[in-house]
Amino acid sequence: MTVALAADSYDMTVDPAQGGAILSANWRFPDGRKVAVLEPMTETLAPFKAGCFAMVPFANRIADGRFRFEGHDYAVPVNHPAEAMAIHGFGRENPWGVTAQDSATLTLEQDFERADNPYRYHARQEITLSEAGLRLSLTVRNDGARAMPFGIGFHPWFPKSPRTTLAFASHGVLGRDARGLPILPPRTVPAFEPASPAPLGTLPWFDGFLDGWEPRQARLERPEDDLALELEAEGAFRHLHVFVPDDRAVLCAEPVSHAPDVINRPELGTANAMKRLAPGEAMAGTMTIQAMPLRTMPFSTTRHRR
Repeated sequence: MTVALAADSYDMTVDPAQGGAILSANWRFPDGRKVAVLEPMTETLAPFKAGCFAMVPFANRIADGRFRFEGHDYAVPVNHPAEAMAIHGFGRENPWGVTAQDSATLTLEQDFERADNPYRYHARQEITLSEAGLRLSLTVRNDGARAMPFGIGFHPWFPKSPRTTLAFASHGVLGRDARGLPILPPRTVPAFEPASPAPLGTLPWFDGFLDGWEPRQARLERPEDDLALELEAEGAFRHLHVFVPDDRAVLCAEPVSHAPDVINRPELGTANAMKRLAPGEAMAGTMTIQAMPLRTMPFSTTRHRR
């Protein structure tokens, strides 16, 4: 059964049974007009191709579902066999339990343990709607007997109109090898430059991990809807992964804790690495999305919110 939340000018639906995913999120202008903050999940779409879901205990990809860590070889289920990848973790593949709820907040928890999987963890999502927007927090605790590499992220899908722009500061996007996995060195992407972002309707297909996302802020503008969305990240979400397909009117701007397949690519550096969690240790990150009329000034000229 889905859960409906509403507060101030925001409303949202969440499906705990479907991987704890957010199915829809909307915002009302002062004049009452409603717009979609997230691309809504519908029955005609494949699961997790819209809305927003948590990535745990790793974000993005692990090649062949295999890695070596502290003298042990590990294999995790390959849940994207077409490319021989373990992708986006296991949180979305299993139901979450509702442990707290009111009209504007929701807490979801998941205990994960499988015979064919080396990970054992407890995860918690805390979802809050308020005047400040959608605030999504994700925590994971290592409940296993060994230290393991962990990572987390959120994967929101946003509507994309022809004149939509996405702006943020970074050192650039890492390159891609033949399997689409990251390699050095990073290169600049002028389309996302804060001073003059390009309309994404003219951008070719793009899928990349951004190095050095600082400050951890991004601004998405949809001129056709007179809408601006400001995304902000805290805690473990030190990086941004962006996906802009060329066959759908959507885009993803994903706050994550580490680079794809970094557990097999130490050359990418410790700044992009997964986090070692000893038994009982935890990590957490928070993403906030706030909607506003397009005329509102961007992060660089407004008071920083916390």
